[in-house]
Amino acid sequence: MGRLLLVWRLAARDLRRRPGEAALFLIAVTAATAALTLGLATGSAVTTGYENTRAATAGPDITVITTATDPADLAGRLARTPGVAEQADPVFAFDATVGLHGRDAHSSIEGRDEKPSTVDRPLVTDGSWVRPGGAVIERGFAEVFGVHVGDDVTLGGRAYPVVGIAISAATPVYPWSDWAQGEGPSDRGGRIWLTTADAKAAVGDATVVHLIHLRLSDPDAPTHWRDTVFAKDNRGGDWVNTHNWQTVLRTDTNMIKDTRPTLIAGGWLLAAAAIVTLAALAAVRAGRDNRRAGLLKAVGAGPRTVAAVLLAQYLLPTAVATALGLTAGTLAAPGLANPSAGLLVTTQPPGTGTVVAVVLLATLVVLTATAGPVLRAARTSTVHVLAEPAHLITRHPRLTALTAYLPTSLLVGVRLLARRPGRSALTALGTGAISVTISALLAFRTAVAHDTGTGLTDPAMAAVNTRIGQVAIGVTVALTALSVLNTVFVGWSSAVQARHALAISRTFGATPGHVVAALCTAQLLPAAPAVLAGIPGGIALYGFFNPKFATPPLPAQLVAALGVLLAVGVLTALPAWAHTRRPAGRALA
Repeated sequence: MGRLLLVWRLAARDLRRRPGEAALFLIAVTAATAALTLGLATGSAVTTGYENTRAATAGPDITVITTATDPADLAGRLARTPGVAEQADPVFAFDATVGLHGRDAHSSIEGRDEKPSTVDRPLVTDGSWVRPGGAVIERGFAEVFGVHVGDDVTLGGRAYPVVGIAISAATPVYPWSDWAQGEGPSDRGGRIWLTTADAKAAVGDATVVHLIHLRLSDPDAPTHWRDTVFAKDNRGGDWVNTHNWQTVLRTDTNMIKDTRPTLIAGGWLLAAAAIVTLAALAAVRAGRDNRRAGLLKAVGAGPRTVAAVLLAQYLLPTAVATALGLTAGTLAAPGLANPSAGLLVTTQPPGTGTVVAVVLLATLVVLTATAGPVLRAARTSTVHVLAEPAHLITRHPRLTALTAYLPTSLLVGVRLLARRPGRSALTALGTGAISVTISALLAFRTAVAHDTGTGLTDPAMAAVNTRIGQVAIGVTVALTALSVLNTVFVGWSSAVQARHALAISRTFGATPGHVVAALCTAQLLPAAPAVLAGIPGGIALYGFFNPKFATPPLPAQLVAALGVLLAVGVLTALPAWAHTRRPAGRALA
């Protein structure tokens, strides 16, 4: 039998015999890799979505905006300008406040012909294109305000029925889609199309601009064309501004700039929780792995073969979990990467950089958690392992002196903690990760509430904050579920590994209540400093990624800290209580 076949058969046999451990492994690593994949894939998903939308709507390479009353002269000069491949007729446009479902919203109104334009041809996704007396609304704008075909849009005291929903690549999607305002600062807003006659009838005293959409011979160099060929002396005496397609794409990408850090940071926090899961699994399997290592050495296997066999039982599920995480993150990326539903975002295979980063993360998590136990098993003497001698307990005279007068529960708990400091580090790591996540979510909620209370949040920013909040809650829920699983599993494995010592304590008079309290103490002592460091750490992490920093109220921070500690205590007490139901004599036998 070859070495590879031996490794495969032993790993497969181990997975078949213990499917619960394999499932726990898959859940932990898949959650971390999926979150990181989402964070890395959203940027490319926006680019792909914009390119799809631009191709489907004949999107312009550059848009010229002018306040000229008659844009015919400028349009004629543009048509004769070198580098212009195709030009659409000037579009009559102005800014206005419209009524949507009883709410006022800022929007750009464009007057369009009923026949399709050669450049910037909006794609109707529901209903039909403009007709006299009817309005077409941009899809992202419509989604935020809950507008559908058949509803009314109020403009200048007149109600226009919505006859269609459409998308376009000429401007960024809502809430940054308003570029028709002309001179002065840009205001965020939506986009509505009317017929040219209806738009001119509804303009009132608003400032009118004209939009001229162009396709260039070199679509990749609109900035060069603007600065060299279409210089200021070619623009005439009226105010003229330009916007190119790269700016549109950059603005669309910026709409999810606060979502990506949440996912990437969440991926690393989930990776920390996954390390706790795998390290606890490795500790539980240490006895079996040592026995297997001794048997393999007894039949002639060397340390390298032993290490390969032991690592294979972890690396095989890692490969499966990495594939699942990449698939889940790739499939979910379009939903998160579509700002305000204004783009044709489609699922694309993950890029090479994303695959490499996710594979490295999964490998790092597994090796960090399992390399130590595997190497110790490979280096242990064959005779020593097969003889299974009793483990000598390291004496701590100073600790004994300090804990001698403590209550029974605290005394036993502190000594359990001292016997396994590595488990304390795992508890601190897992508790710190969930504390950081919860406090960062508190900081985000506080910042949103502050903006809402001071009137700084309009419906547009509310839509962006809603998307960020959904992502943050999703990461928090995933990390909370994994942390709950970790706490229960670590508490159970602690009780199993300390069953002999606890059985002896019960023989000398310790009650089941003392045992449960001791195991809870062993978990809460390292968890407390982790929570105290994690709460401010999460607030600082949020402030690092978001300039709109707001410190959560101190009572909220205290409630979060106490809630995490209470959850750790309760989740540890459950497996500890189940352990005490077994008679002490049976454990000693």
